Formats: sequence, structure tokens, C-alpha cells
Amino acid sequence: MWWLNQAVGLVVKILLLPFRAMNPWAGMIFISLLTAILMLFIYKKTSNQSGIKDAKNLIKGYLLEIRLFQNDFTAFLGSLKNLLAVNLRYLAYNLRPLLVMIGPVFLLLAQMNLWFGYQTPAPGETLLLKVRFNQSVEIDRLDLELEAPEGTTVDSPPVRIIDENETDWRLKITELTGGQLIIRTGEARYAKDLSLPETKLARLSTLRVNRNLWQQLLYPGEKPLPGESEIKQIELAYPEARLNFLGLKIHWLVAYFVLSIIFGFVLKGWFKVEI
Repeated sequence: MWWLNQAVGLVVKILLLPFRAMNPWAGMIFISLLTAILMLFIYKKTSNQSGIKDAKNLIKGYLLEIRLFQNDFTAFLGSLKNLLAVNLRYLAYNLRPLLVMIGPVFLLLAQMNLWFGYQTPAPGETLLLKVRFNQSVEIDRLDLELEAPEGTTVDSPPVRIIDENETDWRLKITELTGGQLIIRTGEARYAKDLSLPETKLARLSTLRVNRNLWQQLLYPGEKPLPGESEIKQIELAYPEARLNFLGLKIHWLVAYFVLSIIFGFVLKGWFKVEI
């Protein structure tokens, strides 16, 4: 799974590289446009275009019948039954392209969250580092040590949350140098990336997870922890990012889906796609 995440991540990085110094909206619009084009292409190639066109025409016809036969209850019910049947057929035509698109879109969303979900903290701000251990580990007996890179100081002793099998540290950012956080548990050593880029659009990995397939799909930012690791998850709580639209703070996922849908409907005529 790691190689797949790396491959998708490299493609997204190359696509967004020209937009790192720009307002994040520029990168978001570009990715949404590419997504719309790709989805239209997949939809056209995997769907029954003639069947969809026929179903849409039938839907229009049955809607007209329902309006015309409002006073004829028997005819009204017949048209309504036919309308429901055609709608089910229309949905069935959309099922195959939807199944084909789910995989690529899911991988893309996980990568986009690294770029649009979080922002670099300013010097003087603090971050919370959360280390979650496997249930078999007794954290109250562990000899824990945290090493921070230059420009970041460990601002608190380890806080052990026994019920959650979790240990937290507070970090203070003094300079935007970044590096790696090193967690030592006796002889074992685990690393977590601390990225502090000064660009407007930056890739920030908030979680390093174990080898669970679902976790790797959701959080592809870093190589998974070793299989024999005492730690199941390392979280660095970067500040969440929002896109500014006329004073409103919008989550990137909302902006992405709205833009992709708009571009899709605008371009479907050019690509001659029936939706």
C-alpha cells in the first residue's frame, strides 16, 4: 500500500508544485478542474450513454404525463409507476461508473487532505504531539523520551493518559526549520515528520499510522510504523486550514466537491457526455 500512496502522492505533488506560493484557491480550482475532466472521461467510457439518454427522455415524458393526467387517477398511477421504474434504471446505469470512480477519488482525497487540511503554525505557537500505544503496552512503566529538532522545543513533560494508553507532549515552535521528532521507548526509536514550510500551500502530515490497510488509505502522508511497533499511531495536531471565500471559512472538501460538480456540468457538453 505504501508504494501506491507514494505514487499518487508524487502525482499530486507535481500538479500542485506551481501553486505553492499562490493562494490555496488557485491549487484547489486547478485540481477540481482536472478531477472534473477525468471523471467525465471515466463516466463516458464506463457508462451506457445511449441507455442514459433514453432513460432521461422517458423521465421527461412520464413527468409530462403526470401533469397531464392529474385528474385521471388510473393513468396518473400508471405514469408514476413507470417513472419510478425508469428512475431505477437510470440509477443502475450510473452504478458502474460510480464504482470505477470511487477508488481514484478516495486516493486523491486522502492526498489532498495533506495539502489543504492543515496549515503551518507561526513561530511562538504550540503543537500537541499524541502518541497512542497498543493495548498490550503498559505506558506507566515505559521509559519515554522525546527529541525535537532545532527550532522546536519540548514545552512540557510527558502526560500519560492511562485510560487511552496515550502519552502527550506540548511542543513550542520557535523557528520554522522543521525536521523529525524522535520518540524513544527504551531501546526502540520512532520518528515523526515535523514539516514547517513557509509557503502558502504546503503538504503537512498530521498522522503516522500502523500497517492497518484502512489507516494507510486514510493517512498516506508517511511510511507506516513497523509491524512490531509498540506504537499504533503518532499524531501531530497542526492547526486546521480553511479556505477564505468572501469572509466565510470553508472546509476544503466542500470547495472541492462544489467546484468539481460545477466544472463537470459546464464541460459535459464539450465532452459530449450524458449524465
